[in-house]
Amino acid sequence: MKTIATLNALPHFILKQTKKICQKCLLIFGLLQIFIQLQAQNPNEAAHSILPADGIIQYLPKDTSAASNPAILSTNKLQFTPQVNFFFLPEGTLNYKGAGLAVDTGHLNFYLRGDFGAKLSLPKNVDMVFSLQSYGIYTRSLGPLDPNLTLYEGYVDLKKLGRNSNLALRFGRMSLGKYGNEILVGDDDFIKGRSFESVRLRYKKNRVTSDLMWVQLYQPAPPAANFDWNHPIFLATFNTFNFSEAFNIDANLPFIIDQYNSGWRTSVFMPDVRAFGHLGNFKYSAELILQTGTAKDILNPNITGTLNAYATEFSAGYTSTSGKLNASLAYYRASGDDNTADNQLKSYNVLWQNEHRRFGYIDAFKGSNVQAVTFHLDWKLGRLVSSGVHGVMAQVLESKDRASGVITLENLNRLNTINKFIGIGGDWYLNYYYNHNLNFQFSTSAFKTGEYFTAVNGTDKTMIRFYLMMALRI
Repeated sequence: MKTIATLNALPHFILKQTKKICQKCLLIFGLLQIFIQLQAQNPNEAAHSILPADGIIQYLPKDTSAASNPAILSTNKLQFTPQVNFFFLPEGTLNYKGAGLAVDTGHLNFYLRGDFGAKLSLPKNVDMVFSLQSYGIYTRSLGPLDPNLTLYEGYVDLKKLGRNSNLALRFGRMSLGKYGNEILVGDDDFIKGRSFESVRLRYKKNRVTSDLMWVQLYQPAPPAANFDWNHPIFLATFNTFNFSEAFNIDANLPFIIDQYNSGWRTSVFMPDVRAFGHLGNFKYSAELILQTGTAKDILNPNITGTLNAYATEFSAGYTSTSGKLNASLAYYRASGDDNTADNQLKSYNVLWQNEHRRFGYIDAFKGSNVQAVTFHLDWKLGRLVSSGVHGVMAQVLESKDRASGVITLENLNRLNTINKFIGIGGDWYLNYYYNHNLNFQFSTSAFKTGEYFTAVNGTDKTMIRFYLMMALRI
């Protein structure tokens, strides 16, 4: 009988214990939520953006590399720092055709990107960095595109070399990083990051930073060529001289050997000079890039040509004393080709600039044969929230140009307008930096197409795009 009574009381006992456990779990969960809120509201913690710079549309984005991640394993000799970034971007579009796509993508698209890697810091100032990247697109009309996991970076960084520890050597597969205003070299941050097999020797002192770089490029040859694969080589020196807050200079000299460009195999020098600085609350930048070199016909090497192109950008900005308000106005111009049938290449050849941050929808023209005026305003509403607008107006320099972009040879031959106006557009965005591990952005864009854009891309209506992006760092 005692055993039966014990069994009858057992469900009541289990229910009572379960209730206590649930109460404890709720208490722990509540304390955890309070802790998270306190962490987010801690005035000593600065908001940190982990949103990809290409998505933010900020004119001069902060570096969002993995170097700021804390190490989870640390001894006297080793430090292990993981890097796991996840980006999710649902996008809605109206009257929109993406650059290079012949059809509308279906009004609802999903972009996914994941970075998985780590940095192992060894004794003697040696870092080993390894990073994989997965990027995928799903559109209603095209289905999933490119959901592959690829090697993004894998390099060794030897720091503080030489007698005065002013040298550093990095070699392996790596991103080239950002130089100047990125109208020559910059990251493509949201979609697949650009990385190459490279060797970089850096000299850094108080007022001088100098990079000497070798990069192996990979460029598929066109179907008409008599070889299967073209392997250009990129050699460059990038130098920054800091004289004062008011005046600084970038002096760069890249050289590309044997690059395919518009039916030619080209070898090109690209001297690049930029002056920049701050004058009180005002900032300025002025940059000029020349491209000069020789070319050989892709089919007949006995036919030779020359290359003579340029790009320039001037910008001026204002930052309030509190740092909450930032405004800038810029003018950009990149040469076009007035005669696409001769042996003189005059269209500026974009390498790896970050176009969307500067041009919005006009990035479809790849920064060549275009002049544009842009305006950017960013307002920090609070420590964790910022909002801004970005406007652009642009036109082409030459109606018929052989630079890559939305225009193709087919619609180039059918071009039926002499109007050069591309259009006018604007972006509005709202960023919320919840903490160092979680950021959000809502953005909406509108672009009123000009007659030239309509003639080459087939869209004659206002194009609208809006998205909500989440950036998560684990």
